[in-house]
Amino acid sequence: MPVHRLTEKEELLESDRICSIAFVSPWDREEAVRGLESPDFQPTVSFGHFTEEGQLTASLLLPQFQMRYEGHDVPMVGVGGVASLPEYRYGGAVRQIFHTALEWMWDQGAVFSSLYPFSHSYYRKFGYELCQLVTQYKLPTEALESFSCTCKVRMFQPGEDLAPLQAVYNARLGQYNLAVRREERHWKSLFGKDPAKEMRYTYLLEDAGGPLAYVIFKPEEGEDGKIGNVRELAFAKPEGLPQALGFLYRLGAQYEAFRIALPEDVPLAALLEESYDTAPTWINQPMARVIHVEKALQAKAPGEGRSYTVAVEDQLLPGNNGVFQVSQQGGAVTVEKLPEGAQADLSVDVRVLTQLLTGFLSLEEALYKPGVTLSGNLETLHQAFPKRAAYLTDLF
Repeated sequence: MPVHRLTEKEELLESDRICSIAFVSPWDREEAVRGLESPDFQPTVSFGHFTEEGQLTASLLLPQFQMRYEGHDVPMVGVGGVASLPEYRYGGAVRQIFHTALEWMWDQGAVFSSLYPFSHSYYRKFGYELCQLVTQYKLPTEALESFSCTCKVRMFQPGEDLAPLQAVYNARLGQYNLAVRREERHWKSLFGKDPAKEMRYTYLLEDAGGPLAYVIFKPEEGEDGKIGNVRELAFAKPEGLPQALGFLYRLGAQYEAFRIALPEDVPLAALLEESYDTAPTWINQPMARVIHVEKALQAKAPGEGRSYTVAVEDQLLPGNNGVFQVSQQGGAVTVEKLPEGAQADLSVDVRVLTQLLTGFLSLEEALYKPGVTLSGNLETLHQAFPKRAAYLTDLF
């Protein structure tokens, strides 16, 4: 077969080497072997495309997660390490891998998949669509002067109990659609090792009620001094944000400015004394794809005693094609695929549906996209597909 799952040691090493070529990074075979043989090595499902002679030409990784979606955890498969050898590009290898990978995701029971694209138009070929705009604010430290920190603050050290940080994350950031349910491996990756060596610092803020916020940042060189690049600022309650900003203001002697990424529903500009002080930009622009439409629609309740129908077109996963009726009676939501030819209140392709499911687009915004047809039942569809902020920042 031209595409199969990579399990042999030499296949995994060759996949790693191809990634180094595709992402223009150094690679050392002996170091890679040690990594595979390390007791800490955690294998990730991967698929590759081979020539008839057995040469691996392209591969990708499929890390598995639990993702927050409408207040519940659902299975999500990430896509990473998509790489191909230059001499075999434009031959359809990656496309063939995606066909196999998407079918594998369906069989595994995944509800969504997500990735960080090098090109949005490229991954739209496989049904993925833009699902989040991560906003990063750059502002001078003096712009934070109006905030004060009255909390207890301490530097968090690797090896400490993660419970306080997990409590802060799970209270708010972890509740957004697309947010990963973090396991120990995610926290280790986030915090790194010795902060004195890696210069990545984590500070925990606590008040009388317990853990309130944390901030993780790393210094970078700016034009006139150091800039604090905030990897993550999390807060359990709204008052945790100004407390964390007040703490960052204390660091003005070392940092001329900060870069801070926040969810799109956090109005930082409205909190500043001078909104001109901040220059927001979009950094990561991840994409998502619904893998199992029927399971995803189960969380999109129409309201008691109501129902709606949606027609879906998916060129790669035929199980998603058709007209689905979503009903709610006695609090229970049911999803039923109707016979072929049934009329639908809303007709969309799988990409637009993904944006509606995750809350990236409202119903009105979706109507700007070509191929979207609204036939009626507007009030119920509004109930089912509200606009929501998402927050996916864990890299894979």
